[in-house]
Amino acid sequence: MRFMAIDFGIKRIGYSISDKTSVIAATSKTLQNGPDSACVICNICRDEEVSNVIIGLPLDSRGEEGAMCALVRKFGDALERIIGDGSVRIDYFDETLTSAASNRMLIQADVSRKKRKAIVDGLAAKILLQKYLDDFNMKAGR
Repeated sequence: MRFMAIDFGIKRIGYSISDKTSVIAATSKTLQNGPDSACVICNICRDEEVSNVIIGLPLDSRGEEGAMCALVRKFGDALERIIGDGSVRIDYFDETLTSAASNRMLIQADVSRKKRKAIVDGLAAKILLQKYLDDFNMKAGR
């Protein structure tokens, strides 16, 4: 079982894929968001044998869904339609502060603003995935 987390943004989509043991958020990348982004993610899921996709929901400070959550869910619905056969389960998970945490880490590592833009979403997806995996494995008694 392999997991993928997605940090969806209007301009960029960050994603991270777990190792084959589903313990560690291993790889992370960022791609430009465009009309074929859901197809690109679908192909990555097939190539990497991903069974579960976790899409981050940017809840507000009260834990409620706002306008951006509607766009995230629309992307998730499109991804589910493209996959079509139910081979990949799609879930949503609170992504509160993952982008802020990834920005802080990159600033502390003295990464330039230009380079940060290119990798911050992938790192946010990696943080989201690791939080999800830790929770998933704890509940599974691993």
